[in-house]
Amino acid sequence: MDIFISYASVDRERAMALADALTRASASVWWDRTIPPGRVFDEVIQEAIAAARCMIVLWSGESVRSNWVKTEAAEGAARGMLVPALLEDVAPPIEFRRIQAANLVDWHGDDDDPAFQQLLASVTRLLQPALNVEAAPLRAHVPTGGGRGATLKAFGLGALSAALLVLGGWQWLHEDPGTAGNGRRAPTPRLAEQPAQADDAVPAAARPAPRATRVNLLADANGGQMLIASAESWSRIVDGNEDSYGWTDQGYAVFGFGDGRTARFDTFTVLVRAQDNANLRDFELFAGNDGPDGPFQSLGRFKTRNLRLMQNPYQSFSFAPTEAKYFKFQSLRSHTDNTAAFVHEVQLFGELLPDAAR
Repeated sequence: MDIFISYASVDRERAMALADALTRASASVWWDRTIPPGRVFDEVIQEAIAAARCMIVLWSGESVRSNWVKTEAAEGAARGMLVPALLEDVAPPIEFRRIQAANLVDWHGDDDDPAFQQLLASVTRLLQPALNVEAAPLRAHVPTGGGRGATLKAFGLGALSAALLVLGGWQWLHEDPGTAGNGRRAPTPRLAEQPAQADDAVPAAARPAPRATRVNLLADANGGQMLIASAESWSRIVDGNEDSYGWTDQGYAVFGFGDGRTARFDTFTVLVRAQDNANLRDFELFAGNDGPDGPFQSLGRFKTRNLRLMQNPYQSFSFAPTEAKYFKFQSLRSHTDNTAAFVHEVQLFGELLPDAAR
């Protein structure tokens, strides 16, 4: 979504006219405050603001007295995305007067009106950096034909060929006494002709232990379960959908692992899709064994970078390898130093331990 429109309810018709004009200009707009059944009003508003790249606040005699509109405008100003516009000849609240407002007092929905064009130019300038950031979502962990992945494949084939040549030369220099008089080696029995050895004939101690597989332990497909959360929306940060997000307000979530088993883990990742001041900045990780209510031991506090890493947008955070039955993730602050922040997706990498290791 590109634009969030903040307005007083009495100005709904004019907000709709502006939304229609912006939509005709190819912008995506959130303006209708109709709340879906079962949703909380302020939660829906927070999510819409978090998803927007620009906020237009419509100042009128009613909206300058509205605490809701002023709170929304403050969030837009804090994130550097506020574009104010006057619907009536009023003075905006004092904290917003330093931002030049477009004058829509005499605007009646005409796309060619100079006042609307001025507003549209301001919105375009604000949206352009965000559009540039989103334009090239490169993902190094999903290699395609060519590029670095192809280079690595070519290198691997070359190295294999070289190794085979060296091995052949070594065998030629170290022919065994079974070499025939004409210089050719005696035939070697095929593998199929060699006696097979039953697995149970090998002492258990000599058998290699099965290698543990590192997975995202929070994923539902790997048995991850969210056991406790501050709000239902937290489930969106582990649903595998990189387009969804959860709004975290200094809350936390506790996770358990597949079949209630213990896991060993050492890496946590946070998806940062684009620079946005509402992104999660500070967070703390914990581990515990007694139960989902704790007690927990801190694994450390961490801080994200407010930008997109183009080769892999998942920012990675490492800590000492830890074995535990429960994992806790606590949100602390956004990049505007607010307790409210939004998160698209998080992951925890490690392996489930065998039952005997519980």
